[in-house]
Amino acid sequence: MDEHNQRFHIDRNQISYHLEPNPTGKTQVPSPCLFHGFTIQMETKQNSVDHKFPSQWFIAQNLESDTQIAYTIDNMQYSYEYRISELQGRRIRACYHGWMILSNHPDNILWSLWNPLTSKLIHLPPLINEDKHPHECCLSAPPDDQGSFLLLTKAKVPTVVLCRLDCNRKWTEISYDEQLKSIRGEDYSFLEITCSELFSSISGPDECFLERPTCCNGKIYAMTMGGCYMFVIQVDIVVKGEEVGISLMPFVEIPSMSYNLCPAHNNFNSIDRFVKGSGKDLFCIGLCFTYETAIGNVYLFKLDFTSMMWEEMVDLKDAIFFLEVASGYSTCYYDSLVNSEVGGYVHIIGESGKVIYSYHAKDRTMSVSSTPLVVQKSQVSAWAMLESRLEIDLAESKQEEEEDKDTEIVVRGIEGDESEFDITTGESHLLHIPVDVLKMIMELCTGREYMRFRATCKLCYSVAPPILQWRSKTTLRRLQMYSLGSPLLMVFDNYRGIITFIDPTSDDRHFIKIPQELKGNYQIYCSKYGWVLMYEIDGSMVFFNPFTYDIRELPVAPYIESLCFSAPPTSPDCMVVGFTASDEWPMFFHFVSREPVWYKSRLNFGDVPCSYHFPTFNGRDVYALCNNKGLDVFRGMVGGEHTWEVFFDEAARSGCKSPAQYFLSNCDQHSLLVIVGQFGESVEVFIATESSEEWEKIDTLGKHMIYISGTSCICLEAKSPEMGNKIYFPRLLHSDETGIVFYSLETCMYHTFDGKNIQESFGADLFGTKHLCCPHTWIEPCWS
Repeated sequence: MDEHNQRFHIDRNQISYHLEPNPTGKTQVPSPCLFHGFTIQMETKQNSVDHKFPSQWFIAQNLESDTQIAYTIDNMQYSYEYRISELQGRRIRACYHGWMILSNHPDNILWSLWNPLTSKLIHLPPLINEDKHPHECCLSAPPDDQGSFLLLTKAKVPTVVLCRLDCNRKWTEISYDEQLKSIRGEDYSFLEITCSELFSSISGPDECFLERPTCCNGKIYAMTMGGCYMFVIQVDIVVKGEEVGISLMPFVEIPSMSYNLCPAHNNFNSIDRFVKGSGKDLFCIGLCFTYETAIGNVYLFKLDFTSMMWEEMVDLKDAIFFLEVASGYSTCYYDSLVNSEVGGYVHIIGESGKVIYSYHAKDRTMSVSSTPLVVQKSQVSAWAMLESRLEIDLAESKQEEEEDKDTEIVVRGIEGDESEFDITTGESHLLHIPVDVLKMIMELCTGREYMRFRATCKLCYSVAPPILQWRSKTTLRRLQMYSLGSPLLMVFDNYRGIITFIDPTSDDRHFIKIPQELKGNYQIYCSKYGWVLMYEIDGSMVFFNPFTYDIRELPVAPYIESLCFSAPPTSPDCMVVGFTASDEWPMFFHFVSREPVWYKSRLNFGDVPCSYHFPTFNGRDVYALCNNKGLDVFRGMVGGEHTWEVFFDEAARSGCKSPAQYFLSNCDQHSLLVIVGQFGESVEVFIATESSEEWEKIDTLGKHMIYISGTSCICLEAKSPEMGNKIYFPRLLHSDETGIVFYSLETCMYHTFDGKNIQESFGADLFGTKHLCCPHTWIEPCWS
């Protein structure tokens, strides 16, 4: 129970500064900083210097050598290795109210609290039972506050351990097994089966525990997930004299998060959920894993305490989340007081600490970067981020609210302002041109050019709609003029109600509104002939031409994993073919111009069912990648009796050593297979001809180019020499909004375009790039 209240010191001789290679070649001066928003005093024999540290610093701990490494996400070229005596032999477990919760390593028997701002260190007595179960922790209030408790939950054990901090500090272990069973029984009383029968059939009667405790608005909450029961539980600490107990109460259901995407090979394998409290706010975060450890998307929710409903967040503004899932101790940190330039992100440490995933909530993009080399080489086993203390005096809070009102930005409809626009003459004093002429000029603008011109002044803002509607002959002619024959990357952002088209060569961007009929949870199956085949989860299936706004609904279909179609839906020969992993009816097909029914077909797979990816028509036949290995063909699908045959069933001899992605396309009546490593470190192309007995690796595409995404794989002959022999990815550079990323088979490196010029390579993998979490696909423009 000793408490130290002196400043903590770091000897300069114990600090190492690391400068890693800078791929940009630019020289930058590092900031002598370690911790987030706090001061550390570094002493030498000659002098003593205080350093104030800015926000967004992350701490990596080497628990074997008792060293710490500090670095920032936005500039990982620089890092600092140092030792702090308060952290020797201790692991950072969480951060609440400006206090770090520490446990001794590796036993986790001795716990302590450390405030880096004041250097106050509070030692707690050893745990009662020296078990080896991993613990999760929560600090209900600053330790000096009355009624402050440190709460520990145990993995797979229905008990909590409490230590009261404002008086006689001792540990109390309390079982919550009977309370949680009672809660679960009450919530499932509407079922005909009993609670015990339900949970025995799903996950066993004792598979529900309190997990990931957090505090919000003076209350402690924890998740419990077992079978179909997924709730946030309020944990009330009850004190009667010297006795301490807990009372559990269901608080709110954990929000629903979908695993399913289209096509099915894009589905998430698992979703890891967290609840996190901060001040008066309670958040729920879902990490969606595509591979065992790769993160493909993030769900963000904030609880409305008035309606008790979760609201999906579309912008974090200046706040950040930091989640550590690389070790056996998953932890969530949150800070709402970071620099606005680095705010808005959810940062996740994954892949055994070697990879950082950064999800931008507003843009709905996920970038991936590697942790500094010094971190990877130091056998780091724990990560943390220091949170700001968010308790604000009520008077200060009210003052801030008043200041917010003064600085609030309000978007209103624009009316003519006499200082800029003379209503009587219809002319702008700013541009000195008639309004009609101004409208004509803006009609010739497109994409970003249009949006920037619109933002020039109030007059431009008032005469131009915020989003282009591609319906008039003028806009169609203008956009056709900008279409150079290259597919466009179509991004379907249902959160903002906008479809964005990105030109891979010029990075021109075109925007349209999502039609009212397509607002909802629509996913993209595939695209071809300028049409997109879309499906609303548990809803309807439609064809959509975003260039003409034509929407054609298909009959209700069962869940289908992958789909393709033979011709535009305006053609009488259009046929839609889909596949499932069902043993009984694995293939469905529909003739668009005939009766509104889906036909199904049996296939005898034997003992090993097939999962078909990227089915594609080649004449009258359908080729599909079977189980990401062999190639199957369905002959005579259009206009006759179809037959099924295995083209070959051996996997391509790939040198990729990481979990790979597979893409299938056609090129001059041949099938092409593209295999991409998890982080793009490996890109291989294979071909199958009619005489092939196996996949044959090729090193060049010649004049052809391939566009790949999770929903489309298009191979075309390049219209210009600089476009050929390249594979285009649905990714952008993280540090630059411009430039679709492509892989050159000539240089075996990744590049972007600068106009028609190819920029120098930025690397041999996809680190430093970001992919789009909204549904997206490559589409060839079609204006009829």
